[in-house]
Amino acid sequence: MCFRPANAAKPIECPNCGMKIPVVGGVKQKVCPKCKTDLTQVNENAEGEETPQK
Repeated sequence: MCFRPANAAKPIECPNCGMKIPVVGGVKQKVCPKCKTDLTQVNENAEGEETPQK
């Protein structure tokens, strides 16, 4: 039986290049490894899509 913990996070999608960046060990990347965009303002909404915080 496969068990997924409740705190398992979905990958973050870069708003600039669209690259999906996995959350490893509960740690989110601060900068996109592909285009170096700041990801600290990216927030996951209820549908699982990421939107920048204002």
